[in-house]
Amino acid sequence: MKGKKKRLCIIIPDHWAANMGGAEYQVKVLLDALRKENRYEIYYLARNVNPAFTPDGYTIIKIADSGGIRRYGTFLDAPRLLKILRDLKPDLIYQRVGCAYTGIAAYYAQRHQCRMIWHISSDKNVEPMKYGFTRNVAPQFIEQQIMQYGITHAHCIIAQTLQQDALLQRNYGRHATAIVPNYHPKPSENIHKSRPIKVLLIGKLHPLKQPEVFVKLARDLQHIKEAQFIMIGPPDHDQVRHNRLLEEAGKLGNFVYLGRRSQEEVNALLAEAHVLVNTSQWEGFPNTFIQAWMRKVPVVSLNVNPDKVFDKENIGFYSRSYEKLREDVKRLIENDELRESMGNDAQIYSYANHSAKNVQRVIKLLEADC
Repeated sequence: MKGKKKRLCIIIPDHWAANMGGAEYQVKVLLDALRKENRYEIYYLARNVNPAFTPDGYTIIKIADSGGIRRYGTFLDAPRLLKILRDLKPDLIYQRVGCAYTGIAAYYAQRHQCRMIWHISSDKNVEPMKYGFTRNVAPQFIEQQIMQYGITHAHCIIAQTLQQDALLQRNYGRHATAIVPNYHPKPSENIHKSRPIKVLLIGKLHPLKQPEVFVKLARDLQHIKEAQFIMIGPPDHDQVRHNRLLEEAGKLGNFVYLGRRSQEEVNALLAEAHVLVNTSQWEGFPNTFIQAWMRKVPVVSLNVNPDKVFDKENIGFYSRSYEKLREDVKRLIENDELRESMGNDAQIYSYANHSAKNVQRVIKLLEADC
């Protein structure tokens, strides 16, 4: 007779069917692997879920609505989340995306026979928050303090990069249990590059991602007739700002905005693309980098260089300034040989370092005594 399955709770603010970001996609890949192994009774606890989505092989539990006063922070979900955990009595908790849920999960685990694994999703998760004089400063402080409790009391911490491990040690006095790079399955699409040269930006169009820089790039390089600039991602919550951005972009003949696209559609576009541009102020290890590299697309990044990967590998450029970004993108558009060489090297690098085999390392950590 087979033994009873262990009960695993995955806790993250969003389910991917409601909001697909990098962290949500990584959780999806992990969950798909766990379902195949069929060793856990899995519960997915989230604030933002899609009621039309039907899970297969696991149960979704909505923690709470995010409207009203709850918009000020996930810490307000503490009573509801603790009740759910007390009712479920999980053996393991896997939590991703640093927020008050990190602390709430650790608080529960410390008081019950439960192990809590926290997976860092961004460098900002392990950097002290800088507070401004806004009406939200008090809720932000509370959210940060509860998250910090989780960081110091989690049984196991998984980092994406050596850089995150260094920040964790510097700011919280502990090292990550393991460093596991983000993972993706190998492409199933036919990778085919044809004219015009397609330059892509992918991501949510909020201020952190600086989509206006990409629009400026398209405007400054509109004299290159063979290049097309394509922006993909859901609109900013600030509709006025979003409309202003599209108004500027609409004046350009070399610019296309495709809006929100599914993961499959994004991968299909990357299979035909030539350059990926990242204009974010900061990130962890962007999933779009890996998706692009696997499809032979070099990346030009303005500010993000996780573990100095661009300094070590022939997979794109780390620009550091807008002027250099423009120069690097122009160079890749005009130099077919360089672009193809970087694309080939990028695929080799991504297959070696970011394949779905990394998922098994996370699964082993679920069972490890850490």
